Amino acid sequence: MSIFKKWFNKVPSRGMAESHLPEADTNLSLASHIPDQYLVLWQLYKQRQLLEIRLGSASRTYQSMILALDIERGLMWLDDLFPQQLILDTGDEITIRHHRQSEQLLIRTHITALGSTYGASGLAVPLPEQAHYTARRASARFHVASETPILVRIRTLGQDPCCGTLQDISSGGIKLHVAGNLLPHLRHGVQLPLCEFRLNDELQIHCRARVCAFRLMRAPYRCTQISLEFLDLPVEKRIAIEHYLQWANQQTAPANQRRFRVA
Repeated sequence: MSIFKKWFNKVPSRGMAESHLPEADTNLSLASHIPDQYLVLWQLYKQRQLLEIRLGSASRTYQSMILALDIERGLMWLDDLFPQQLILDTGDEITIRHHRQSEQLLIRTHITALGSTYGASGLAVPLPEQAHYTARRASARFHVASETPILVRIRTLGQDPCCGTLQDISSGGIKLHVAGNLLPHLRHGVQLPLCEFRLNDELQIHCRARVCAFRLMRAPYRCTQISLEFLDLPVEKRIAIEHYLQWANQQTAPANQRRFRVA
């Protein structure tokens, strides 16, 4: 019997009580048995946290969760992807992401085995050498401090376009406030077909965006704060944003008169 078949046949199904885990997994019932580099994954497994999964360079995202860790064989078992994805094969590259406040866990790996090959569900990937959270923002962030609000036009799924005010910006994304409660229309990782705003007469941004974070705020007024990542913004536009923000921040005017300041 294949080593994968033996392993897949013993992996617990979703929702199985920890006391009923197969013998090979009972040694993982205590975090003290987990190597330090895998404690983050162990916590995600214990808390049944949903993970964002992206296949190769595709923009669409899926959800999964960790069903088991096999430290001895260096494998991690993931649940079937949701929505269901049937076009998968061993060797396919995937990206695993989990957000925690202003940090993210990011693992780029490949599929080692598919449970369907052995009459089971889910898929196996190699355990990473390290698993830790890092700051999500890779670009310098500039907080907008302007007497004239910069309007951002977005469109959430199934809704008409709406406008919000720009709060901060980097070459990789923005944060904005939209009046009212948009929580029913937002999900982590979902793509927005429209993100549009103008920094000046020459620099207009028009692209798709991915929702990174959101929350309902009640001060200074009831609004939804949304953090977005630019998706298909051309490289020259990203460079133009960086140059513009660097120029704006270097102006010699007093800080309270600057249009932008570094956050």
